[in-house]
Amino acid sequence: MMKRYKLIYAFVALTSLLTTACFDDPGLDTTWNGSEIEFNASNLPTGLTENFVRISDDQTDMAEIQVNLVGTALNNDVTVNVEVDPSSTAIAGVHYNLPSQSMTIPAGEVVGTFNVEVLTGNISPDEEPDLVLNITDASGVKVSANYGSMTYKMRVICDSDLAGTYAVVWDVLIVGDGSGGASQTLTNYSFGNTIEIAEAGVGIYQLSDMSFGLYPGPYEDTAPTGKISDNCNVITGDPSNTDRYGDPFTINGTSDPDNGTIRLIWSNTYGDGGTVVLTKQ
Repeated sequence: MMKRYKLIYAFVALTSLLTTACFDDPGLDTTWNGSEIEFNASNLPTGLTENFVRISDDQTDMAEIQVNLVGTALNNDVTVNVEVDPSSTAIAGVHYNLPSQSMTIPAGEVVGTFNVEVLTGNISPDEEPDLVLNITDASGVKVSANYGSMTYKMRVICDSDLAGTYAVVWDVLIVGDGSGGASQTLTNYSFGNTIEIAEAGVGIYQLSDMSFGLYPGPYEDTAPTGKISDNCNVITGDPSNTDRYGDPFTINGTSDPDNGTIRLIWSNTYGDGGTVVLTKQ
């Protein structure tokens, strides 16, 4: 069983007030001490997304949701109770487990953690389980009316290792005519060049030349850099990929980790494009 840890931040905001108020709890009168508890407002309303790289079918990851008292520490323990909202698409025992539905910030302390066990090995990369959490009580600390809930989005991607130097061979090379059409088409062609693919994040890579030799070769122009993402051997170009003229690039393809090759189909609005096969050196 594999366990890895990530920190996800949520905040308990303490707002000092000049007066105190009372609220009713079933069978109990509790005096509100003027404080307020809420999840990190910057994660709302879109929620917080965490990507987990799945390495094995029995993998689990422990997410430690940090809870902070913002302000002076209290002289009593603060027990924070959290419940799962029925709107959650994440299923208990399938996508996640909650070791406990409460956590305690000790007296004199300002930090506590609430744990979510993510059952990474059970989650398919094409699933999008969302866990909606509600703060229900916090030892007399008022729950924020606006930010007492949050959505924790569990996402799984496959292990990826594309970084390296690649030789470039063109199955089809299309030289653009400037208006989106082709002025020349070549097959089974090579400039004899290589490109570098560098890791730029989890499953995200930087291409040293997303024209794959066309720009620095016959165009004698600057090689345009760009990014691709790899999700279970499916390659997608970043929507922001452009050359220095602002011409957008579209890149899609697949990778074959067994033989170290990547096959990409790409194009720009000038009319350039084609199909390239990258082979890891």
